[in-house]
Amino acid sequence: MADLRIFSYIPNPRLAKAKIAGRLSGADIQVKGDSPRNLVHWLWDFDARELSECSEADLEGTARKGTVGFSGRTLFKTDDFLQAHPFGNVPAAFSGDGSVGIFESNAIMRAAARCGPHGNSLLGTGPLIQSRIDSFVDRSLVFSCTLQRYLLGGKRLTPDLYGEMKTALHSYASGLSRALEDSLFLVNGRLTLADIAVVCELCQLTYESYLTERLEDLKLAPLVPSLAESPAIGSYMERLSRNPVFREEIGELLDKLAIVWA
Repeated sequence: MADLRIFSYIPNPRLAKAKIAGRLSGADIQVKGDSPRNLVHWLWDFDARELSECSEADLEGTARKGTVGFSGRTLFKTDDFLQAHPFGNVPAAFSGDGSVGIFESNAIMRAAARCGPHGNSLLGTGPLIQSRIDSFVDRSLVFSCTLQRYLLGGKRLTPDLYGEMKTALHSYASGLSRALEDSLFLVNGRLTLADIAVVCELCQLTYESYLTERLEDLKLAPLVPSLAESPAIGSYMERLSRNPVFREEIGELLDKLAIVWA
C-alpha cells in the first residue's frame, strides 16, 4: 500500500513538490491524473478513474459545478472525495487506505516528507529551524496566490492585475536574494522543504508564456525576464537543477527558466 495516493492535473509543478519530497524522503507516492482540460472526464475520488470506466450508479449524485480553473464546467466528485477534501480542489492526496485526505500542495509536500524514512532532514531539526522552513513555505503560498490569478487571467488579464503580479514578484525575488547572499540553500545551509517549495513556485512562472498575446495587446513586458536582476537566484536554481531528483521532475521547466540568467 502506498504512503500517499494523489489525484491531480498533470504536469503540475505544485504536484512536483510532493513528488520531489517523496523521492528524497523515501516515501511511496502514487499519482493518478490527466491534463487540466481532461479532468472534466474523470470521477474525482480516492479511486479516481475516467468516466468511461464508471457505471450510472457510480456517477449518481456526483455532478458538481466547477470553480477555480473549471468555472462553467461540470465536474464529477463523490461524497467521499468532498468529505476528504472539503474545498474540492486538486491536487488531492489520500492516505494509502483512503481514510485521510490532505489538501493544498504545501501540506501534501510535508506529508510526503513525513511519510518517508529519510524525511527528517527535509523537515528540519528543532522547532525553530522547522518554523523558519515553514516561513519560506508560507511566504511562497502568498506569492502563489497572486501568481495563480495572474496566470489564469488569460484574455481577461488587466493592467491592475499585472501590476499586482509585478509587485509580488519583486518582493518575493528580493527576499529570496537576501536569504541566498551567503548560503547555498534557504535554511541552515542544507536542502529542505523550503527549497522544494520555492523552486517549484518559481518554475510556475514559465507558464507566463501563455499570456504573451495578451501582454502584447496591453503593451506590457513579460515579468519573468526581471529575475535576471537576481543573480543569487540564478545560481541557486542552476545548482538545484543539477540535482537528479529535481532534474527528473521539473528539469524541462528549470531549463526554460535558466534562459533568464544565460
